[in-house]
Amino acid sequence: MAIKYYLQPNPVTPDPNDQSARVLSNKVHDLDSIIKEMLKRGSTVTEADVRAVVTVLFEVVTDEVADGNSVNLPLVNIRPSINGVFANVSDSYDPSRHVKNASLTKGLSLMSKMASAKVEKISKPVPTPTLIEFTDINSGITNSILTRGGIGQIVGEELKFNPDNVDEGIYFIADDNTPTKVAVIANRTEGKLMFSIPADLAPGGYRLEVRKGYGKTNIVVRSGSLSDLLQTPMV
Repeated sequence: MAIKYYLQPNPVTPDPNDQSARVLSNKVHDLDSIIKEMLKRGSTVTEADVRAVVTVLFEVVTDEVADGNSVNLPLVNIRPSINGVFANVSDSYDPSRHVKNASLTKGLSLMSKMASAKVEKISKPVPTPTLIEFTDINSGITNSILTRGGIGQIVGEELKFNPDNVDEGIYFIADDNTPTKVAVIANRTEGKLMFSIPADLAPGGYRLEVRKGYGKTNIVVRSGSLSDLLQTPMV
């Protein structure tokens, strides 16, 4: 798989012909999906073991950086920093003018991987919702099962829609193209949607679709679908 990018006008340089690359994610991972990928690589440890180790790793690293120490890992190098302007050499840290921060740079392993990564230029896409992964929270299964009345999660891009527009939202499209709109939305961001799966879905296959409006006055609604067909279990 390659790093996919398209070109867009560069807002920084003065030349109007200059372009900059915008990268599109092939997938969006969170901690749960990263752990699943780790387990796929033949590890003999259990998911609980991985979660326990990762939790301790995060706690130790964040504690060390917060204590003023630098941490150099194969993935990332982290050091504490302070942002803001100091008026003179006698000035001191003031939380109203300064911000404690953590500065990150690539670790040696990540640098090596990026140096050998493949890239692929694509045409500039029309903005539309991109559904990368659906998780049925009740079963923990991705891109497959629908638990009626349960909780669903969509991960992707361009997902945040306007619930006040009746034409926008999350839809389950049955085999006969009958849409069922999701009524209860728990969380809406550009990268993730959390919602209640309709309890009245009939057994069968469904296409998951997100419809989102674009434009300020003449709203154009565009839709994006999950590539996998979802199934509600037979009663």
